[in-house]
Amino acid sequence: MMEYRVQFANYWSEKNGDEVTEETMSLEDARRWISRHPQTEYVILQREADLPGAIWSLVSRENER
Repeated sequence: MMEYRVQFANYWSEKNGDEVTEETMSLEDARRWISRHPQTEYVILQREADLPGAIWSLVSRENER
């Protein structure tokens, strides 16, 4: 099973952004979270939930929507 989280898209987003959450969520929830913060650019990260020490990877732009 995959889990997702949001992260600032770049340094400028981080400097001027609203907030970012460390919470893991479903892909749908991550999309909703981003839509509630339209003034800041975010990306969605994913990893395998059941793998210990799994590394986060970037969700492709096509799959973000």
